[in-house]
Amino acid sequence: MANWNRTCLGNELKGIVGDIYQGRPIISRDSPIDGGVYLGKNMREAIVVDSVKFPRINQLYELAKFKSSDYNTFSGQREVNKFKILRSVHNLAREVMPPENSDKVDELIEGFGGFNNQKVALDVFLNNHLGKCRHYALTNAVLLEKFKKDNFLSGTVSVDRNSLILGGHAWCRYTNSEGRVYVLDGMNGFLGTLEESLDKPKWDYRRPGELAHKKI
Repeated sequence: MANWNRTCLGNELKGIVGDIYQGRPIISRDSPIDGGVYLGKNMREAIVVDSVKFPRINQLYELAKFKSSDYNTFSGQREVNKFKILRSVHNLAREVMPPENSDKVDELIEGFGGFNNQKVALDVFLNNHLGKCRHYALTNAVLLEKFKKDNFLSGTVSVDRNSLILGGHAWCRYTNSEGRVYVLDGMNGFLGTLEESLDKPKWDYRRPGELAHKKI
């Protein structure tokens, strides 16, 4: 059974006042992503997601919009196709941060202060083309959040994480306006509905009480 206490454990770390860490709101399940900071269960980098202060997220968002758009012959312009957004965002994160480079992430973190909850911008990982599950999850989530802000999407976005025997894992969860849940797991290369994840198990993405009648 999955353990869902990783965020709670992370929030017991020093330097946290309420839901704030060093002046930034902590990113947790169902919280806003842009402008926040993402903490680990244990000491590691504190990932800052801020599209106002750092430029890379906005650059990727413009690229994601292009990849999600179709050419409209009547208007003579490209228009975002909402049905392409999830796939475009998922693929873009894996293009920018190739999964085969994930073993080099720790070296990058060491260069920015090591594993002591030092704040490091998500842009650092994007610009160096290095990421692990948490970096994919945050990238997917902040891009989807921007699509929602611009009214291309109307669902809800979250960064979820839990622990299994294999260890801890994070991914992006998107729930559309009809209540259907989609999982974007860049590290494992999975994009699909929560139901589909049970047929093609990469991880147990279910929140407590969800689809309890089905087992992986």
